[in-house]
Amino acid sequence: MNPDDIDVWIIDSSALIETKSIVSVTKQWEAFKDLEQMVRNGQIAMPRQVIKEMSEIAHPDLPGAWAPGVRGSLQHPLDADHSHVKDVLSTAGDVVDVNKAGEDADPYVLALAQQLKSDGYAVCIVTEDTIDRIRTSIATACRRLNIDYCRIRDFLEQYGIPLLKETSDS
Repeated sequence: MNPDDIDVWIIDSSALIETKSIVSVTKQWEAFKDLEQMVRNGQIAMPRQVIKEMSEIAHPDLPGAWAPGVRGSLQHPLDADHSHVKDVLSTAGDVVDVNKAGEDADPYVLALAQQLKSDGYAVCIVTEDTIDRIRTSIATACRRLNIDYCRIRDFLEQYGIPLLKETSDS
């Protein structure tokens, strides 16, 4: 995947939450204003389920306020066609967290990416959900569905948003 070739980045809740750890507090407002412009330009999409997750679990943090705040500016559908949701569930249904109290956004992130891809867009899902645990990760589901994905750090670096340095335990 060449990041320059991506038309639309589909943002997962895990990626938005991670921005709080990798963008300094003093740079977060500017970073989210840049992301807002990308939403207005049609470069960022997210399903309504991500917006709902963010407003319920992260509010009043900046990502939790930002997601519902840009809802009206999104240039792509908030809801993927049912046929794409059905396809995702039949191919990667184990991505759903059955222990989650509310509706899981993950299959809708995947279905929206699949729909935009079928509409001719080059898409990439931005997620931190890369490790299979009790359920399949979005990364594994992306491989099954032939959808590109990347981590939020890589996405933000691509657009020149200043990040905190990575730390290691060694």
